[in-house]
Amino acid sequence: ISIFDNEAPVLGNLPDPLVIDDCAQDVPLPALVTASDNCGQLLDVELTEINIPGTCHDRFSVLRRWTAQDACGNITAFVQLITILDNQAPVLTNLPDALVNVECAEDVPTMPVPPVGATDNCGAPIDVEVVEIEIPGSCPNQYSITRRWTAEDVCGNITVFVQTINVNDTQAPE
Repeated sequence: ISIFDNEAPVLGNLPDPLVIDDCAQDVPLPALVTASDNCGQLLDVELTEINIPGTCHDRFSVLRRWTAQDACGNITAFVQLITILDNQAPVLTNLPDALVNVECAEDVPTMPVPPVGATDNCGAPIDVEVVEIEIPGSCPNQYSITRRWTAEDVCGNITVFVQTINVNDTQAPE
């Protein structure tokens, strides 16, 4: 009588592939994959994990591989791919009113204090750039100012806020 074990172990509790849109901090712990063998052996399951770099710090993949081998050398493996994407733009904070109308130049509001800031869903510090452009009008007391705040995270997601200040002297002298 010849006995051959040509049947590979069977893995259980296998996780699905994942796509995570909210940074690496949300990657779940590895699943507790189990293995059973047709010959009744208790099998250990070996887990290896590899990070595959992407286009930026918060865009990458995790490759998890579970492997079980029985006493006769039959091997079963399963691979889970987890894709981490940072597609969320920063959120600007302490924003002023988007549209301001004033009569005189001395009524033009100053830059916000504290200044406009930004937060990122992945926790990285975000710099905010501001550009101010004055657009002349028909006289010295009729013009507009455009202030543009821009925040960009490490993956190139951008948020922009524009404030328009219209200066329009409509009162006649007394």
